[in-house]
Amino acid sequence: MLSKIARGILIIILTLAVLLGAVMAIQRYMLEAQSKTVEVCVDLNDLKKIAAFEKKPLTPILKEIRKLGISSIGVFEETLPDAGAMGEIIYASGSGIIRSQGDNDRFTALISRNKIKPDRTYLCIAEDQPRKRIYFAFKNLLGKDKVKFLSANIIEVDETEGELREAGLGISEVQKKYLIALGFKIIPRTANDVRYHLGNIGGKILSLKGAEVIVFDKEEILGYPDSLRALASALQKNNIRYGYIEIVKQDGDVSLKKLMGRNVLRVHSIPEDELKKITRGEAVKRFTRAAAERRVNLLYIRPFLPPQIDASPAAFNLVYFKEVMGSLSNAGFVIGAANEEYLAPPAGWQILLLGTGVIISFLFLWELFFPVSHPTMYGVLIGSLCGMALVGTLGYGLLLQKLLAFIAAVTFPSYAVISNFKKQSAISQNILAPMLMVLNIIGELFIGVFLLIGLLADYRFMSGVEVFAGIKPALIIPIMLVALYFILELSQGKLKERLLQFLNIEVKLMVVISGLLVLGLLAVFVARSGNFSLPVPGIEKYFRNMLEAVLMVRPRTKEFLVGYPFLFLAVFFLLRREYKWLWLLAAIGTIAPISVFNSFCHAHTPLIISFIRSLNGLVIGIIIGSLVWWTAKYSVE
Repeated sequence: MLSKIARGILIIILTLAVLLGAVMAIQRYMLEAQSKTVEVCVDLNDLKKIAAFEKKPLTPILKEIRKLGISSIGVFEETLPDAGAMGEIIYASGSGIIRSQGDNDRFTALISRNKIKPDRTYLCIAEDQPRKRIYFAFKNLLGKDKVKFLSANIIEVDETEGELREAGLGISEVQKKYLIALGFKIIPRTANDVRYHLGNIGGKILSLKGAEVIVFDKEEILGYPDSLRALASALQKNNIRYGYIEIVKQDGDVSLKKLMGRNVLRVHSIPEDELKKITRGEAVKRFTRAAAERRVNLLYIRPFLPPQIDASPAAFNLVYFKEVMGSLSNAGFVIGAANEEYLAPPAGWQILLLGTGVIISFLFLWELFFPVSHPTMYGVLIGSLCGMALVGTLGYGLLLQKLLAFIAAVTFPSYAVISNFKKQSAISQNILAPMLMVLNIIGELFIGVFLLIGLLADYRFMSGVEVFAGIKPALIIPIMLVALYFILELSQGKLKERLLQFLNIEVKLMVVISGLLVLGLLAVFVARSGNFSLPVPGIEKYFRNMLEAVLMVRPRTKEFLVGYPFLFLAVFFLLRREYKWLWLLAAIGTIAPISVFNSFCHAHTPLIISFIRSLNGLVIGIIIGSLVWWTAKYSVE
């Protein structure tokens, strides 16, 4: 056991680490409070569909959108069919030109001189600017030997027409001039093409120079899988930021985010297939929630299209866009160019102090299971300090931050529950007992929360470039540790004998079935912690929306419906000296502090949102837990 002096020294160091974390939390909060600018963008292709459906010009729709304050528009790169439809180009395959000799005067002279080859594609471009742009695009994509001028206006491309139809040719000058005149800023949408590689991806990005941000289209990032480093270099050289779409998975996005560093913007969009399943009101709430709760910098809005809506799509979507803008304004946001500021990574000494606080807390948890001698304590502390210093010196500071954050996520929920249950005799044996215990648990948990905030007070975590590692194990390990502690604590003998006593307990079939049900619920608890796991049932969506409408920030359901009630129930049986199932009740109750701690692991969520979410969950959890307490009390009396 640690002596009072040794424990006092550890507590002083831990206090200093927590104070540092609190200071860093204040700095982060002040920065987040000032970051209230959100950029809103609409998709041009979808607007064209609306205009075509209503058989109306596009210009009036764009002017109405601009009046709403939306100044950015997503524009896909032009393709050969697009350029043909715009009247910028006439193109045909060589075989097609040969079959229709004389039908097109532009190619007649070339036919007579036997310049037309059936397996190639020919472009006739009258205007100088699109001609130069398209020539450069194909030369960059295919190589200079594959593209050549046969005359002043005619270009021969050594590829079949089918191989060229989907190639991105940059942004049309006519379209660019038209949109800029209406007051819009263009956000290019670019798709990957296997023909881009280390040697030509820089030229591709150069053709988009002048854009502030780029959002990639389809399932892959441009240059995936082998040319992402060259892509990042080209984007940074041309001062173009990478707008990554959260939740939507694109191959290569994780690597590109890390390569781009600070030059990223978090984007939220509702994919077309999801948009078909929700209402306009739900979409408005979703965009507002993305900006408020996840610090999204850019909202990329896709309109509702027929046959989903019966009304005029133009009128319906103008109301939709207006509601989004109004909701953002009511939430305190300013519409403008996205320009997010983030904190610099913690200094080396800060990581060392915060990390020491985490290691000390881990020693306190260790002591609850096994006695810690002075030599062991000093050895672990000195070894940890040396290890952290070495890792930081070798340039793995980010890895160290992630490792320490994970240790904190495992340690603090476990310690908070176990330590409070261990000192239960000092608590009055009435309804105040579970209330005080829950408050103590959350209070001790926040020692770790401040250390965590300090470790993640870093632009890489705040922007979503880096994420908390090991979220699934951090959810389940504390539950296992709490269960193990009470299994060992409530039995006699050596470790092996205690485990055997537990394993030899006779149980009824009903208990087995109940245990399987609990395991199933835990599996759901873990699976529901990510964005790509189990779907949310409709009734739960309704319940969530109701909570959000009443409380502004929705608490986590598993906290107030599972964690806190089970903590109250565990305290009830603890004070009655009925220990048989305490290991299970306390372990399930640990879900509450785990969930609270997990809220702060998401560094892209503003601190104030996480605090309010946790407070709402605590208040509702105490109310429901109190009802569980009284129900249990009157059931046994």
